[in-house]
Amino acid sequence: MHSLHKNRPYRQGSGLAGSATACPPPGRPVTAMGLSFANPLGLAAGCDRTGELVPSLRACGFGHVEVGTITPATGYVGPPGRLPSLRVGINIGSDRPGLDERVIEDYTTTLKRVFGHCDYVVANLSAPDLRRNGNTAGVATLVNRLTVVRDVLSAVGGYRVPLLLKLDAGLHGTSFPAAIMAARVSSLDGIVLVSNCLDRIAAISTYLDGLALINVGEVGSADDVRARIGAGAKLVQVHNAYATGGRARIQRILKELA
Repeated sequence: MHSLHKNRPYRQGSGLAGSATACPPPGRPVTAMGLSFANPLGLAAGCDRTGELVPSLRACGFGHVEVGTITPATGYVGPPGRLPSLRVGINIGSDRPGLDERVIEDYTTTLKRVFGHCDYVVANLSAPDLRRNGNTAGVATLVNRLTVVRDVLSAVGGYRVPLLLKLDAGLHGTSFPAAIMAARVSSLDGIVLVSNCLDRIAAISTYLDGLALINVGEVGSADDVRARIGAGAKLVQVHNAYATGGRARIQRILKELA
């Protein structure tokens, strides 16, 4: 398999990540997608676009970090294997607009390249600038193609990597995005749902019928995390809370959750 790992030093970024040897506060362990997580709090894709910061982000105390979006034009440069106490997901996509055959091929090509470098993979459908969302024509074809590729890679490698979709939840009271239905029909492992509406989260969680729901969207406190979990999320991700508050804010949230 083509390896994306390159021998290059890790950048500490803006200093938010802190020391890789620091001891983070404890959180509450949780199980999702057949994986054990040290706590339910994770970092959303977009903060670490290549995987360079994964070792230092581990010191923040996150239970998982989602890297990306990785496309055929970009590379994953994070750790080549799994890390103790931190689950790493890789968010994949395409730099092309829409969801035609070339775009779907970009997704499958990237899945093949990152498989084995992470604990789970997320196909990103939250890309408004590229005219791609959970209702874009071709979603069912994408899900079917990714499922086949993942199953072949799992059979060859002897281990299974969970596969999820990331998408915006849409407005409460409207029909669910087609991608959510496709995920359930194809028995994907879950959805990374962009929403701050507890009723919408709860409704989609019920519809998924046991598939994991990871929620991201305006999460800034331990109370927010508890509310999202109460609505049905198994894991919760932050973005702006880390970008503006850094490691100190993450550890404060984790301490309040413990």
